[in-house]
Amino acid sequence: MRKNIKNNIILIFLTIIPILSLLIGFFLNEDLSTGGAKWDFNLTWPIVINYSNLNFSTDITRHMPLHYALLSLVNVTFNDQNLVKIFYLFFSFLLPFFLYLNLSKIYNCKKSILIIFSSCFLFIPLFRASAIWSNAHLTATVFFLIGNFFYLKSKTNNIFIYKIINLLFLSLAIYCIQTYLLLFLFYLYNYFSSEKITDFIKLFLFSALLSLPGLFFIILNPRIIDLGNVMSRDIFYTISTNFSVMFFFLLFLLFNKENFLIIINTIKNLNKKEIVSIFLLVFFVFYNQELFALDPRLRGGGFFYKLSYLIFKNNLIFIFSFLLGLIFSYIIIKKEPKFIYIFITLNLMSLNFIVYQKYFEPLFFIMVSILFKNFLINNILLSFKNALIFYSLIFLYFMIAHINILNKISNNVVS
Repeated sequence: MRKNIKNNIILIFLTIIPILSLLIGFFLNEDLSTGGAKWDFNLTWPIVINYSNLNFSTDITRHMPLHYALLSLVNVTFNDQNLVKIFYLFFSFLLPFFLYLNLSKIYNCKKSILIIFSSCFLFIPLFRASAIWSNAHLTATVFFLIGNFFYLKSKTNNIFIYKIINLLFLSLAIYCIQTYLLLFLFYLYNYFSSEKITDFIKLFLFSALLSLPGLFFIILNPRIIDLGNVMSRDIFYTISTNFSVMFFFLLFLLFNKENFLIIINTIKNLNKKEIVSIFLLVFFVFYNQELFALDPRLRGGGFFYKLSYLIFKNNLIFIFSFLLGLIFSYIIIKKEPKFIYIFITLNLMSLNFIVYQKYFEPLFFIMVSILFKNFLINNILLSFKNALIFYSLIFLYFMIAHINILNKISNNVVS
């Protein structure tokens, strides 16, 4: 009895603290994106005002317009920027709520562990910045979570309307951030593989219908599909940064005994060709010294990029993190081949002129958690201890982000 009471107190504490911290952060105008989320909000607020006045001629942003249209509806109701932000803040709590619902459909574990795992997402720096400063990336992620929940329900109950709702919410995510189209393809492929041909045709036609407004938006704002800057960027910068950031987030998932042992055993079982290929990759990267010539003044780059210049004034740590990200991704795919979709999709969604860590946060954790059952998440949810370790790591990341903001460390990396 006493143990249950103690566990309930711990559960309440671990749930309430991130909620209270986010509310406090809101009233302090916190922005753990080093100013990016606030800048985005101030830049795009005129779009919200224009939409509120039924003026749809603006093309300031490269994003799809749904997020700003929804904010404009709230603005029409309250006619106050602060009230719009408060409304969006409470909207953001749908993310941990629907994350919990998704997880409960996939993993057979204690509800208390699912609550702890879902609650700690409120500490993720870019989630907080997006929630406080009403960012389109978070809106798209919430719609993605809702859509995936109905996808999981359709797999359990095989009710056709759930599949329609799944595609509907995925299209809403796309109309906030167009790169979510890559996630849309995941569901269409699964429906093609599992549905009767007549049902798949219905779903495909419904998807085609949902895409029609997108053609109109592209005509109004061609910047939505402008890839000129993306394709002109050094491809090594993009790929290396993507895998460096992915390695950073993989560390959160591998920091428990079960997952660590699985990775070690998988490495031990690599054949000679795989080992030789890894050594050749490492040799090729370090042999080509020009790969170390990335501009240190470049914005973005992620945690290890900033850390590398902070400590060594060069790309050494960054290059190592890229290689480890690439190698660990291969090892995880070897253990569970389905991960190849997640890693490829994340890379394609982040083919940008400048790659920011926010493109993966919290989307990386969410995609790994809810698209399919896997050993990385299953072992975290296996015990209260593992869930608490993950929670603690996210909280540590939150504290490091605060220290960075207070001391402006990442802003002063280049001397």
